[in-house]
Amino acid sequence: MKTLNLDMLSNELLDKYDIFICSSSFENRCSSVCSSINPSIFTKSFIIFNKEYEVYLRTNLDNQKNILAKNYSLVETSGKNPLLTADNMRENIIEYIIKKDVKKILLDITTLTHEALLILLKLLKMYCPNSKITCIYTRAKDYCVGDDVDNKWLSKGIEEIRSVLGYSGTFLPSQKNHLFVIVGYEYERAISMINILEPNVLSLGYGKSENATVEKDKEANSHYLQLVVEMSPSYPDVDLFEVSCDDPYKTYEYLEKQIKKCKDKNIIIAPMNNKISTIGVGLLALKNERIQVCYGPALTYNILSYSLPGNKCYIFDIDFSKF
Repeated sequence: MKTLNLDMLSNELLDKYDIFICSSSFENRCSSVCSSINPSIFTKSFIIFNKEYEVYLRTNLDNQKNILAKNYSLVETSGKNPLLTADNMRENIIEYIIKKDVKKILLDITTLTHEALLILLKLLKMYCPNSKITCIYTRAKDYCVGDDVDNKWLSKGIEEIRSVLGYSGTFLPSQKNHLFVIVGYEYERAISMINILEPNVLSLGYGKSENATVEKDKEANSHYLQLVVEMSPSYPDVDLFEVSCDDPYKTYEYLEKQIKKCKDKNIIIAPMNNKISTIGVGLLALKNERIQVCYGPALTYNILSYSLPGNKCYIFDIDFSKF
């Protein structure tokens, strides 16, 4: 696990990569990695974008296409149709990896949705378990730019709650349901998810203050966690625990310890913090098929002031042989 300034990224990535995978978003942060690396280090690139938000991400998508020149393919995904997302990823990215016997993959996870990231992780595990995957996540300098901590929001409302494709878990009707919510800024959606799922047991995970990936996360994590607790009166014995926001393997370990305490219960995890912790959730669920990972697509996003790009990034490798 490495942390470095984006202007040092090209020096760090000296190895040749077979492909580069990134996503386009209404967040300007989606172009941070593209703008900081030399496209000559890979032979092919894929830009993933959500078709429902195409009108809002067009400027950033055009910028990424210009940076990557002609060496890219577009991969359309949908927040309303996860089957379309999985099919398009498999037909474009996975089939290329298999056909070209891709060994090294550079993956920018920064602005992929939690669901799209988890689906891609599952597909890579299924079809390309021996490929070396290097992930990059760029920090935001701030979220919900311009608002104080009491009024920050990234998204509101939930269209539905569904298990992430490939992470349905193993459920027994005779067992009680234990819901683990990894809380971030999106506390309103977390509350909605808890109220809709009505689990028998509730645990809330929040980012460790010493490794928050945004300077202001330390205050926000504890604030919104407390809000969720206050608005969940049906769970007086709610269990609180910390997770790592800057290391997926530590998130994996923290969650695994919590889940080992849960005997004879159906396990549901809702990853609602950053993409690094979501990778940790995904890796744990890939290893432990007992776990269901759920996702609630937002009704609306704070498109105009979602985030302000930072100047640092995290780099880590995924080794599927361990999971």
